Amino acid sequence: MADPDQLAARAFRGAEYDFSRLMNIPDAMLSRGDRHGVRLLIAPTRALPDAALDAILSWRLGQYLLTRFYDADVVAQQGLTQEDARGVHAGDVHGLAIDADGDLLTYLTLKQPDGLEGYRYASADRPPFPCEEVHGRGWQGAIVDAGDIPADQCWEMARFVTDQRRRDDPLIHRGALEIALIAARLACRPAYSTRVKLVTGDLDPDIALRNLRYFFIPVATFAPHQVRLPEGHPLRPRYADHPTSPFIANAGDMDWATFVRWADIDLALNSGEEETYLRFLALRQFVSVKESSLKRPNEPQEASQYPVEALTSASSLGASDALWASALKGAIPWRALALGPGEALPRDRVSWIVEGFAQALTYRPEGLAHLAGIGPEVCFVPHESLAASIASLEAATPLRVLTTTREDFENFWRQRQALFETASEKLYGMTEILRAAKA
Repeated sequence: MADPDQLAARAFRGAEYDFSRLMNIPDAMLSRGDRHGVRLLIAPTRALPDAALDAILSWRLGQYLLTRFYDADVVAQQGLTQEDARGVHAGDVHGLAIDADGDLLTYLTLKQPDGLEGYRYASADRPPFPCEEVHGRGWQGAIVDAGDIPADQCWEMARFVTDQRRRDDPLIHRGALEIALIAARLACRPAYSTRVKLVTGDLDPDIALRNLRYFFIPVATFAPHQVRLPEGHPLRPRYADHPTSPFIANAGDMDWATFVRWADIDLALNSGEEETYLRFLALRQFVSVKESSLKRPNEPQEASQYPVEALTSASSLGASDALWASALKGAIPWRALALGPGEALPRDRVSWIVEGFAQALTYRPEGLAHLAGIGPEVCFVPHESLAASIASLEAATPLRVLTTTREDFENFWRQRQALFETASEKLYGMTEILRAAKA
């Protein structure tokens, strides 16, 4: 059997390149200088020198060998030293997080197959995206309000990977956060928002799905399953050994709650190393309760004390109204509260914001500082171990809020997530990033 580590080392020899030389290339979509050791570049394929693209393809192969996503025997038999360049298109977009030495920390790509022009997303005969070649398109039967979107406004997010050789280096994981944040923000800017309406792909629900939820990005996804690719396919282990789910996200689902969350993440990243870790830990207590507008939820199969609207409304606004009415009737173990500016929310109970805006403050050596803004579509879920991270949690505007115990909230939340198939092993947070930020 081929040794994947030796094959990865061979690939990495072809990945030796000073990526800092790319920071001033023409036609880059974004280039951002150093912040706490991380530089960022987003550029289409056509803007990259051939040597840089070859290095990226070698780096990608090396990383997927180290993660055991690639079949080492197939790589050895085919003599591969980089991923196949035929899978890269001129319009593909590459995101690079680069360290002070010009080495890659993290990489991601947004890609499209050729020939999408003139087709709609629902067109049966359009060229397939790579994730559709793996999972087929049957799962799209539960997708709504996406079929008429031009196919060339849909992109597949792929190859989001950090340098596996430096997994204990906190800079690696800072790079992942930085490139994810800047790529998401870039796609929502007016210059590019007309070009990016849908983002698709496949994910590991216990890692990528939690990460997307941490960024308050709702995605339509489906029950995870294992896929058996043909013998000789280099990515066979990635799908045979790891349950995955296709997903699709709608740029129209990004709203003020998402943008405020990104601002809070950006504030955390702009802090020193120790404060960054503490802020990311504390932000786990603020949870998006919005689901994707693209997903038709499953019908409830069991009786529940919660109204159907609360369980099946993709927007939490519809769920909020149903929960509020039920709480006023005493039909559910939740309390309906009306608060004015400056009044405190209970910090030992879950707070589901129905209307208005609240602010959480945290401690800094020089005094109190902003931690998070919360409003409709966001819920405060206290963690006992993190209670000291919240200095205050107060209404900034007139506020309607539902409160309950964490146990009762989780009972409701699991029922709701089951219908949208967005449940993961952990309800909250981004374990990998938090662990890395502390390292």
